[in-house]
Amino acid sequence: MSPAPFWRAVLDFFFPAKCPLCGLSPDSSTPDRPCPDCLSQVKFFSSPRCLRCGTGFPSSSEVDHLCAECLSEERHFSRARAVCGYEGVIMEAISRLKYGGLTRLAKPLGNLLAEYQDPDFELAENDWVIPVPLHTRRLRERGFNQSLLLARQVSRRRSIPLNFTALHRARQTQPQTQLSGAERRKNVRGAFEVKKREAVKGKRILLIDDVFTTGATVQECAYVLREAGATEVHVLTLARVGWGY
Repeated sequence: MSPAPFWRAVLDFFFPAKCPLCGLSPDSSTPDRPCPDCLSQVKFFSSPRCLRCGTGFPSSSEVDHLCAECLSEERHFSRARAVCGYEGVIMEAISRLKYGGLTRLAKPLGNLLAEYQDPDFELAENDWVIPVPLHTRRLRERGFNQSLLLARQVSRRRSIPLNFTALHRARQTQPQTQLSGAERRKNVRGAFEVKKREAVKGKRILLIDDVFTTGATVQECAYVLREAGATEVHVLTLARVGWGY
């Protein structure tokens, strides 16, 4: 046995890996992935859902089709998907990452994004991974951009180049948490810009964010990316609020 595996085995024996979400030490847990108990509590999404925005339909007897909003409103992204519901252990983990500064959670949460599989949403077909940016003032306050941390993990795991400079937040916006859907759309209108148009022109973009609520933020990001010449924008978020239930 080479020295590295030997010492790894010694450390694992005396300091067994803990689940990054619940902090327990089940035999099958690793620092990079939630334990089976935590994963069993996660609501992973699948069909039936909207072909464009990915929202789920309450009836399991339905087939995938466009939802009412996607039929009546213009979408600037080609498709949007979320890995799971914004509830339980995932909601708590995102909160601890975003507001508690537990950046170590970015790797296991980013791995859930990187492992997302959908025959109608192939990550490898994209040319760039781009995170939803924070305004520089918010970035200084928080110290990091959680979407960038998640996007970096997707980029590494799926071997898609990461670009976190092309898309820029041009102005600071009011926190979206307490706003209605209409207020959210108004709040982010004109909030983003593409600084390096040549970087996105003719490219297929995988846009990464932590939570999809009304879709106002990713819709605005997709709009400016398409205006700058991106051929397609696909949105992937870790969690989604109100998945048809």
